[in-house]
Amino acid sequence: MPSTQPYDPRASRAPEVSLTGQLGRRWLNLVRRGQGLLGTLGAAALSLRTPGIAARRVVRRVLLTQILYTGFQAVTLVGTIGALLGATIVIQMELMVPAADSALIGKVLVAVVLRELAPLLTAIIVAGRSGTAIATELGNMQVNREILALSALGIDPARFIVLPRLVSAAVSVVVLMVYFTAIALLSAAGLGLAVSSAGSESLLAGVRAALTPYDFPLFFGKGVGLGTLVGWLSCHYGLGVKSSPTEVPQMASRAVVMSLLGAVAFNTLTTAVFYWTVGPPLR
Repeated sequence: MPSTQPYDPRASRAPEVSLTGQLGRRWLNLVRRGQGLLGTLGAAALSLRTPGIAARRVVRRVLLTQILYTGFQAVTLVGTIGALLGATIVIQMELMVPAADSALIGKVLVAVVLRELAPLLTAIIVAGRSGTAIATELGNMQVNREILALSALGIDPARFIVLPRLVSAAVSVVVLMVYFTAIALLSAAGLGLAVSSAGSESLLAGVRAALTPYDFPLFFGKGVGLGTLVGWLSCHYGLGVKSSPTEVPQMASRAVVMSLLGAVAFNTLTTAVFYWTVGPPLR
């Protein structure tokens, strides 16, 4: 029976929450988000143990397709940026240290390009180019109930959708990093030899002097970590779309932003921990 009391606008107000309550709500939201992130990654990892030869063939086909889209089609963009970056470093070296020889240029290229910029910029390119596409694709699949349909047919979405995109992002970032580094070094070497009086032997000597055996695990470790991070966050936020089509661009934008923040944080943390652990050989 409806109430016969007069309407009181103050009664419809939400009760005020104390500072402790607000902090508790924020903490619970962070915990839920963390559980969701770990759930996406954990489901993809556990799907590796799922049996089924036919399913493996389908997943392998989807993986190769994703590598084509994520890695191969980004070769031109990555190569162009790598060439421009290598030339920019040489120009800056000539402006700041006019008397620099090719050996010093080689050392700077190894320290700047190989250890830092190649992993980070490649991950940023993949996040901006393919991360948006992954999040938008999965968001549209959520809106159109395609994910629910796959589950109803007995197909594991984590294995069929998340795992191929996560692995393809990791593989593509590693391969594109190698390509980026090679193009940047060749571009810098060509321009450096053109503007410097030293020969190619001096440049190669500088590169060899700067390289250490520890650079290779650092290089590939960053590639695998950054690629996995980009694919993971893109899939997670894409699957976070509920039912409204307006959520798709919002989640795609959030996926790219969080991927960029995560890539920068991971790159910085990995460099700091690795240098602190290995010590003098990297100095």
